Amino acid sequence: ACEGCNDDELAQRTKERRENRGVPYLFLKPTRGAVIGDGEDIIMPYGRDEIEYEVEMAIVFGRTGKYISADRAYDHVFGYMVAMDVSDRGGRPPGGYAMRSDWFVGKGHDTFAPHGPWIVPKEFYGDPMERLHQITVVDGVTVQEAKAGDMIHNIPELIEYASSLITVFPGDVMQSGTSGGTGAGRVERASGSGFLVDGEIISAQIEGIGTLTHRVVAEKSVPGDLSGSQLPPVSTYRDAR
Repeated sequence: ACEGCNDDELAQRTKERRENRGVPYLFLKPTRGAVIGDGEDIIMPYGRDEIEYEVEMAIVFGRTGKYISADRAYDHVFGYMVAMDVSDRGGRPPGGYAMRSDWFVGKGHDTFAPHGPWIVPKEFYGDPMERLHQITVVDGVTVQEAKAGDMIHNIPELIEYASSLITVFPGDVMQSGTSGGTGAGRVERASGSGFLVDGEIISAQIEGIGTLTHRVVAEKSVPGDLSGSQLPPVSTYRDAR
């Protein structure tokens, strides 16, 4: 489970969310195809050229629980990792059911959930709400930097909310949400748009846990016998959005 990002560059939006926090906005990511380890390539799907990075803390559960109160939340945590929530901002093509936003398209691609480089047990890390400091660097340019105080919902609150919907099991992972430097606040680099491009090197670091480093590789082609029902390149409908 992951929390939707909070973009601190959008000061007014963030101010409004902090004043009217409501409940967290969570979503699920696939596991087998999406999760990769440190050093593995992040694959940009064929024709999908609006790919973004998000550094997040991964909370690894060590105990089964349902309706876990915020006061008991850390009793169910085993440890922490660095994670990235890689996102496809190209949306779905127009027409058919639903609108442009599609969380399966946006979050579900293979290699879009780097985790690692290891799990730091909670006893060796301390309280993440006091210590958390995370940074993302793309080709030498720092594009994200945040501390725990930037979070709209703290980690115990996220655990309480998530466990009110689903039972958490040992080995399950929840991500904390990201900071500014993405979306409308993305940092433009030499590549131009601020989206990831083929060949770039991206690193995500959380102080006291470690660093993930990945090369971005664009998928060059798809099988020739596809019927046309596959997700198309963004360029085929960009102007229609």
